[in-house]
Amino acid sequence: MNEYAQTGDLDATIKNVRKSDKKLINWDWIRDMTDVKVNINKLITKTHLGVYASIIKDGKILLIKKARGPYTGLYDLPGGSQEKGESYLETLKREVMEETGCEVVKADNERYKSIIFSDFTPKSGEKGVLQHEAILYDVEIKGVPKTNGDGLDSNGAVLVDIKDLTAENSTPYVLIAVNKPLIAVADENDETISTHLRGTQLKPNHYPMIAAVLLFNSKGNLILQKVAAHKKWGGLWTYSAAGHVDAGENYIVAAQRELKEEMGINTIIEREMTSFPIIREGRKTAYHHVFIAHSDDKIIPDKNEVDEVREVSLHDLKREIIKNPEQFFDGFLTAIKDYIKNFSS
Repeated sequence: MNEYAQTGDLDATIKNVRKSDKKLINWDWIRDMTDVKVNINKLITKTHLGVYASIIKDGKILLIKKARGPYTGLYDLPGGSQEKGESYLETLKREVMEETGCEVVKADNERYKSIIFSDFTPKSGEKGVLQHEAILYDVEIKGVPKTNGDGLDSNGAVLVDIKDLTAENSTPYVLIAVNKPLIAVADENDETISTHLRGTQLKPNHYPMIAAVLLFNSKGNLILQKVAAHKKWGGLWTYSAAGHVDAGENYIVAAQRELKEEMGINTIIEREMTSFPIIREGRKTAYHHVFIAHSDDKIIPDKNEVDEVREVSLHDLKREIIKNPEQFFDGFLTAIKDYIKNFSS
């Protein structure tokens, strides 16, 4: 049996993701609507694909210190861009040798990841969107990692304790490799100001950014989900889909992703309906941006996130809310009241 993972349909997966990114994000409506609070210049202006090694052993990970580019000074995964004619594995082995001085002896668990940076500034100086794609491998090596740099991207290899990795000292793909996801956070004015390690204490006046979707079918009924019991707000009825804006995303990109992840629905997000801060006990706790979409496609809920899915007419929903408001998530109640007031006939 070959000790290296097989590429299989990975190229097809990447092409499909790129195709769906262009198809699903309907950029025209963003330009046409003056009340949408996202940057209208959100077209992907640059795509970068790299191949990277996750080298973890005994609670530590082998990383490099970036010598140049936007991540200068941060911990990064060994790896880089393909050279002409190389396979992913050939790129992986070459980059690991160049940056760490070690030989790849095993590479498996090949997977594709993509991060969208909505405030990318290329050499032209004009703001745009960078889609940073990665082919990740779990890797075993032999040899002693070199501590001196390669004269290009690396200032040397270093073995780092996973518990010491943070959003301040590591690139996003390092945190992805060790299952420490990053979220975007906003300031008092709902402007993205930094990234934050999910599940850790936020700084004062830093707020999570939540993207939510109200999904309607052709009958005009709204699709509701009941949050999985083991999750925060478990057992409450809420948006069709919702979740944190991840590092590098904006609200609309996150809304599209959450709808696909939680409900298995690939459809165009049609418009942003409303946005508001969540206030609890007189204190702001998050920002919610709520989008509208329509689809009759089969719903395939993520069972880790969703306990139950149902459709309901707005008439029946209003009656339920009046009778049992405690059964609904408070942010959803704010959003649906806004929809009924301003959008329903």
